[in-house]
Amino acid sequence: MIRVLKKPFLIPAFLLALLLSGGPLRTVPPSSYAAEGVLIDSVMAVVNHHSITKSEIDRELKPTFEKLHAAYQGKAYLQLVSSLEYRVMMKKINERLELEEADRIGLSITDDDIDRAVNSIMQKNNLTEKWQLDNALATQGLTLRQYRRKLRTQLTLIKLVNQEVRSTVVISPEEVRDYFLKHRDSYSLPAHVTLADIFLSIPEGATKDQISVIEKRGEHILRQIARGDDFEMLAGSESQGPNAESGGLLGDLTKDQLLPELIGPSFTLPVGHTSGLIQTSRGFYIIKVLKREDTPYQQFDSIKQAILDKLTKETTEKRIQLWLEKLRAHSYVAIYAKRGSGKPLTQEPALPQ
Repeated sequence: MIRVLKKPFLIPAFLLALLLSGGPLRTVPPSSYAAEGVLIDSVMAVVNHHSITKSEIDRELKPTFEKLHAAYQGKAYLQLVSSLEYRVMMKKINERLELEEADRIGLSITDDDIDRAVNSIMQKNNLTEKWQLDNALATQGLTLRQYRRKLRTQLTLIKLVNQEVRSTVVISPEEVRDYFLKHRDSYSLPAHVTLADIFLSIPEGATKDQISVIEKRGEHILRQIARGDDFEMLAGSESQGPNAESGGLLGDLTKDQLLPELIGPSFTLPVGHTSGLIQTSRGFYIIKVLKREDTPYQQFDSIKQAILDKLTKETTEKRIQLWLEKLRAHSYVAIYAKRGSGKPLTQEPALPQ
């Protein structure tokens, strides 16, 4: 059950003391709170018997607010603050629903679990001593005890979602292959061609007569190819390219790996055919197209794990949302703030957009 209220729920001091204590209604001595009616906090949402307050949200967002304040001012800053506050509030609503569900089914995290998590975090961050961790936490305004409480919450949520949702997600090999076939265009590769070449270099500063001599040599090679001489043998004996010893083999190339003058012939000549003499600033080329794929695709075996991970993630996210909706349906949730007002949430609580 979700209720959305149009008026802000402001907590006087005596009511805040009651809400935070969780105890029965009792008289609070005047010395223990501010004058009655003075606003000291406000409730952003209520989940069953638990309230989510503005101060709770602000504590979590304080480091972010400081960074934003250094980069943004005025209306832009207020809009970002409002959006972040709302997102954190909705996150806390979900967390509270999940924590109550964990409590209902008896799921818990032991101190040993937290110790292992702390040790793992220290190893990943190259921290060898506890004082190093203490210093790192202090920069975030946290003590080790506070951090362990946060870890307990995080580990509880992870364990709960793994048990209640992720363990139910199974993607079959057939689903993975079907997805590949239906989205094959998403796994296409750039067109590529396998070439061999015979290269005749034009020296820097060559005269027209010198270039003419090189060109005639190239034309003689073309006549040899035309009469049936082996391209690979000619490349080995005539080419001045670095790949001459391998029969002129250039390998598998895409358009962006070719000189502009070679792109057209490479992707229009029939496979097995040889070009004419192609002049570039480097020299003359004769190319042979050995193989070409105009619309190649990645091999299924090389990407099936990535597809499986993608489908698993998407399915899990959908099931988590359905699961959360089910938890909400069996809970009391009241929201007192609206999204994207451009003002801090306490200033204009209203119907969510």
